Amino acid sequence: MMTVDAPILIRAIDDDAHGQVRGLSDAALLVLAQEVIHRLSNLSRDGGPSSRIDLDGFCMALIEPKAEEAKLRLLRAHENGASHRDLCVDYIGAAAKRLGEWWDEDIITFGDMAVAAGRMLHFLRDLRDLAPAFVQRGSREALFASVPGEQHILGVTMAADLMRDKGWKIDLQINQSIEQLCQRVRDNNVMIIGLSATNAERIRSLAASVVELRLAAPHARILIGGHIVEVEPDIALRTGADAASPTVDAAFDDLERLYQSLGAAAH
Repeated sequence: MMTVDAPILIRAIDDDAHGQVRGLSDAALLVLAQEVIHRLSNLSRDGGPSSRIDLDGFCMALIEPKAEEAKLRLLRAHENGASHRDLCVDYIGAAAKRLGEWWDEDIITFGDMAVAAGRMLHFLRDLRDLAPAFVQRGSREALFASVPGEQHILGVTMAADLMRDKGWKIDLQINQSIEQLCQRVRDNNVMIIGLSATNAERIRSLAASVVELRLAAPHARILIGGHIVEVEPDIALRTGADAASPTVDAAFDDLERLYQSLGAAAH
C-alpha cells in the first residue's frame, strides 16, 4: 500500500527512494519542484474539485513535517468511494494547482513546495495499487513514449496509468532512442503511438521522431501530449502528427477517435 517515509523530491522520483539529494543545488531542486507542481496541476479538471473535498486541508497536510495525514486523507477518500482517477485528478492534480497559486502568492516556501512535490510523486506511484483491475476494451492498445532526450516523464507515466483505467493496453517506453522505439513499433505492429514532450526545445526531436516513426509504421496514428501542446497549440500540424492533446481527458477522446479511424480504414 501507500508508503511515504522520505518526502524529499529527488527520492520521490527514484523508484528505490535513494536519490542523491546533496548532488543538487537549491536552485536546481527549486526548478524541479516547480516543474512537478506545474505538471501535476495540469491534471486538475477545469471545473475544480468537488466542494466535498477539503482541498486546503489536503494541501496543508502535504507540507506538514510528516506525510501521514496527507496519506490518510487519500485513503479515507478511497474508502468513501473516490476512484483512482478521482484521487489523481481531484486531489493530487487540484492540490498541485492550489500549491502553485500559493507559491505565486508567497504563501508557501521553497522547502514547502519541494516537500509537497516529492510526496505527490510518491502518492501517484503508490496509488496504482488502488487502480481497478485492468480489463482491455476490444483491441485498444497504444505505445506511449517520452520523446528521445526528454527528461520529464511524470506526465506520460500518469497518462499511461489513467488510460489503462479506461481499458487501454499501454506499452510505456521511457528514455528510449528513436531507433529503439521504431524497432519496438515494427516488432509489435503498433498502430497508435503517443509521444510526450515538454517545451519548444523538443520540437526538433519531436518532428524527427514523427518522421522516423512514420517510416517504421506508415499506417500508425501518432498523438502528441505533454506541456508542449499548451505552448505550441499547432504542434500536430507542424510535426505531421495526427493529433495533439493538451489534457488527459482530451488525450482519451483523441485516442478513441484515432482508434475508430483505424477501424474505418480497415473496412
